[in-house]
Amino acid sequence: MEDSDAVPFELRVPTPDEFAAFSLPTWRAFSMPDPSEEGIEDNKFLWEPDRSIGAIEDGEWIGGAGAYTFDLTLPGGSTLPAAGVTMVGVSPTHRRRGVLNQLMERQLADVVDLGEPLAILTASESLIYGRFGYGLAVSHAVMEIDSTRSAFRAGAEPAPPGRLRLLAKPDAAGPLQAAYERCRLIRAGAITRRPEYWELHLRDRERWRDGASALYVAIHEDADGQPDGLVTWRQKESWTDAGLPRATVLVNDLCATTAEIEAVLWRLVLDVDLSTRVVAEKRPVDDPIKWRLLEPRRAQTNVVSDWLWLRVLDVPAALEGRGYQVSGQLVVEVEDRFRPSTSGRYLLDTDTKESSCSRTDAKPDLAMQIDDLGAIYLGGVAPSTLAAAGRIQARSAEVLARADDLFATSPAPFCMTGF
Repeated sequence: MEDSDAVPFELRVPTPDEFAAFSLPTWRAFSMPDPSEEGIEDNKFLWEPDRSIGAIEDGEWIGGAGAYTFDLTLPGGSTLPAAGVTMVGVSPTHRRRGVLNQLMERQLADVVDLGEPLAILTASESLIYGRFGYGLAVSHAVMEIDSTRSAFRAGAEPAPPGRLRLLAKPDAAGPLQAAYERCRLIRAGAITRRPEYWELHLRDRERWRDGASALYVAIHEDADGQPDGLVTWRQKESWTDAGLPRATVLVNDLCATTAEIEAVLWRLVLDVDLSTRVVAEKRPVDDPIKWRLLEPRRAQTNVVSDWLWLRVLDVPAALEGRGYQVSGQLVVEVEDRFRPSTSGRYLLDTDTKESSCSRTDAKPDLAMQIDDLGAIYLGGVAPSTLAAAGRIQARSAEVLARADDLFATSPAPFCMTGF
């Protein structure tokens, strides 16, 4: 899907006092023509004004895009700066007129100027961002567990040292931040959360609850009293005509530094009084909780869907920045139709302690589009899978197997943070 011929308009960075007008096209694009003052102020709280770009026609904002400053966890536990693209929208009156194309072109140029090799986003529609070079890098699962039949297998009951603590929201930001900082380096795909994120999260607005309770917050502390796991949830009350409880526990965040501590947190939400069901909307696709259950059928994965999309802007920096589980060399030919300067052949060499990547004239082992590189970058999909889908071309089956080994990641990448 391509925009029609572009129309003239001005692109510029909004000033802080223009936030409400600048963000209105995005609100409208997301079915909210009249955002509340509370909603506007909450969005502005995390806003990074210098990272926004808007389109103006005849004095009116007609589209915009913003970005957050993140560090993204990579395979092997290292991190790289990544622009977290957000607040993208075009007024309904200006769709298919080239506005989004020009916003994306300007934004990616700004990201490159800031020295960030990656851009990431979560997409409202899976159709939109592939043409701008974003590949589906991380999927997520929606899990539902019958908590009345959630006993763990013999020997699977966790018993790590430490304790659970239920926190009052005014006191929770510091411990949550401390626990999350320890957790986020464990899985590729996780991103940093600024202290402001937790402050906003703990405002716990009524409009976020969808009829459920206020937010419950709990952490796990290790033997030294340091936070090493967190879980937040809501409880949606329900009763049968016979007066029997049928509440649903809605898990928001759940992570820990070890699988055993994570199981303790699962046990906490599975045992909430008056509830019969636990629903967790954002879980990794390889969540081990099902394998702890005595009745694994009681844990259903209702949805597996796209979540984090990734755009590689500096191929050598991106490929040198992540870790690899095996040694090897691979020549990758990349075509970037949206930013042709990124196109070329690159030699990846992981035989040394520190991987290297540089441009080369050597014969390519693999050929792909830039969005395919984004898709395989965190290990969320194997190159052979994309080859089977006709998206990657390999010189031989041996080369494809080597690429699978090089880009493999365990555990599966995951991002539990929406932005």
